[in-house]
Amino acid sequence: MYLCDIHSHTKISHDSQAELSDTAQAAIAAGLREFCVTDHHDLLNFDGSPAGPFDWPATKEQYRAVKREVGDKLILRLGIELGSAPYNPDMARAVLAQGGEELDFVLGSLHNWIGMEGDRDLYFSDFHDNMELARRAVESTLAHTWTLVTQCPDCYDSLAHIVYPLRYIHRDGVELSIADYEERVRAIFTEVAKTDHAMEVNVCRGEDLDSWPPLLAWFKECGGKLVTVGADAHRAEDVAKGIPQALEMIKAAGFDCVTTYERRKPVLHKL
Repeated sequence: MYLCDIHSHTKISHDSQAELSDTAQAAIAAGLREFCVTDHHDLLNFDGSPAGPFDWPATKEQYRAVKREVGDKLILRLGIELGSAPYNPDMARAVLAQGGEELDFVLGSLHNWIGMEGDRDLYFSDFHDNMELARRAVESTLAHTWTLVTQCPDCYDSLAHIVYPLRYIHRDGVELSIADYEERVRAIFTEVAKTDHAMEVNVCRGEDLDSWPPLLAWFKECGGKLVTVGADAHRAEDVAKGIPQALEMIKAAGFDCVTTYERRKPVLHKL
């Protein structure tokens, strides 16, 4: 089985203090063959204000240094988690262009409300006893995800954690299931599949293994072929958590391969 983890964060991200050297060493210790750093660049900040430029110079400097450090002990890739591309597609494309030829992988994510609730990150919403707000959060995320996959397909390679709003809805004790939105999710997956993009199985540091079997089944039924895996680690100790289980789930769902990316081109590895 090809052990890989292609969603991780370092001190370049606003919500991590990790050093890439430490996360890469953790990847080696976990037996990974391939590891990708995907630091955040959300076009909207936590508080909903427009973000400044992404720090490509620092990102590339640490990547080059650690790539030399690990040598042939680990395949290290350079990626980015690009958030809220539908908010400003031109800016999103400019950010990716600045990545140049070294950029291997782009995760497309939606963390924020867009056009409502002050454009804040969903993390800061209070869903306690508020089913209406919870439904609006899922519906908003799916609407902007539809915009991402239909109007900005060049702004992502793999569709990141489609269940993101449910993390905080469930955190606040509201019972809502992605199954309530099956038709809309299937439409998104059909578009992802027909444009030869991937779906991410994001196990959230091993804390979310239950969401993915039904989503993998839908994705396969919608024609999906490319699946990536990520632990979404923000600390070295969380690298690769849940990855073996994710790979088993992908295999059980009928997929033969797990996908990684090099120079934004998919590379398939037999499970």
